[in-house]
Amino acid sequence: MKKNLDRLADSMLWFGIGLALLYWCIKFGFFLLDHRNLTLSSAAGAFASQGIYDAVIVGCLFLMFGSHAQFSIRKRRQAEESLRESEDKYRNILESIEEGYYEIGMDRRLSFANDAMSRMLGYRHPEIIGRPITEFVAPDYLEQADRLFSRVADDEQAVTTFECEFQNSRKAKRIIEMSASLIRDAKYRSTGFRGILRDVTERRMMERQLIQSLKNVQEARTGVILGLAKLAEYRDEDTGRHLERIREFTRILALELANHPNYRDYIDERYVEDIYVSSILHDIGKVGVSDRILLKPGRLTDEEFEEIKKHPLIGGNALSAVDAHMKDTSFLTLGKEIAFHHHEKWNGQGYPFGLAGDRIPLSARIVALADVYDALTSKRAYKEAYPHRKALEIIRDLRGEHFDPDIVDAFLIHQHTFEKIRAELHA
Repeated sequence: MKKNLDRLADSMLWFGIGLALLYWCIKFGFFLLDHRNLTLSSAAGAFASQGIYDAVIVGCLFLMFGSHAQFSIRKRRQAEESLRESEDKYRNILESIEEGYYEIGMDRRLSFANDAMSRMLGYRHPEIIGRPITEFVAPDYLEQADRLFSRVADDEQAVTTFECEFQNSRKAKRIIEMSASLIRDAKYRSTGFRGILRDVTERRMMERQLIQSLKNVQEARTGVILGLAKLAEYRDEDTGRHLERIREFTRILALELANHPNYRDYIDERYVEDIYVSSILHDIGKVGVSDRILLKPGRLTDEEFEEIKKHPLIGGNALSAVDAHMKDTSFLTLGKEIAFHHHEKWNGQGYPFGLAGDRIPLSARIVALADVYDALTSKRAYKEAYPHRKALEIIRDLRGEHFDPDIVDAFLIHQHTFEKIRAELHA
């Protein structure tokens, strides 16, 4: 093909030269007819002095025509060679990549697939060309795959994040990440689709295993925490489902505070999860309080109350000893904060350290309100349960005294949810 084009290019140059010579001959012939009285040599001299300029100009034009035709043909040949080399390089790249590459017509039938796609589908290359690509899509994903191509065709935008299942020759399902974009011809008309197929089966299986492992660890952690918390709760027959209510109340408050400008950079999803789990450890220190005091019916004496006020220190120290063996900040970090400080008050009149305001850890300030609300609305040996409305009034009156104003505001926003949870988880 290359030699044929070169011969054609050279022929066009000689064709131009031939036209120039032919023109000169014809021109000289007409000159002889007009000057019959001259000899041939005289006529040649006269022609050279009178008509040579026109002949040279026209001859040069013919030569330029031939030369331009030769150049154009060779230029086209070089362009075709460059295009062919580019296509060969492009195909070689497509064949060497690990991802599957496909091209299909508007009818969804495969017009090209690289070797990686053939291996992915488990068929020999000739067995898949001409077949609809949807023939290899698992039945549950056929509708989604069809919508994918329709969306690309309608919106004329590439889709790069579609994930579906393909069936290979053994009917085994593989999880495939698929992209699609339009193929256009020289007139910018849509002629088909092209895209990449990436087998992510192994990665998705590992992710699922990791998620399941994490879930198992979280369930084990929750079980251990709940078991520790029950050590304190089972000794107090009046608490009922206190722990379940406390963690639900705590999560509601934490989620609302996450939207507050003062806390949105501090409270994240991990914090909400940790405080939900750790909040039930707030009274773990009661395991160190005498049954004579903890189970006493009626009100405590001043001496007995001083004894029970030691439970934040007992619980906080116990959890600190465990947390010290943790490499990083853990859920027990919040647990010990809550155990130590859930009886502190915003005005500094609480115990055991008399901390005030922001010096009290946020986790303890949140659990403090949840614990008091539950205590107010629960029956004890020394009192009857207050109705929700009464508990609401007490907490509102203690805003800025016992409780952090921001946390009281969060409670007021969701006070009906507190009432609902109280009713659902009533002992």
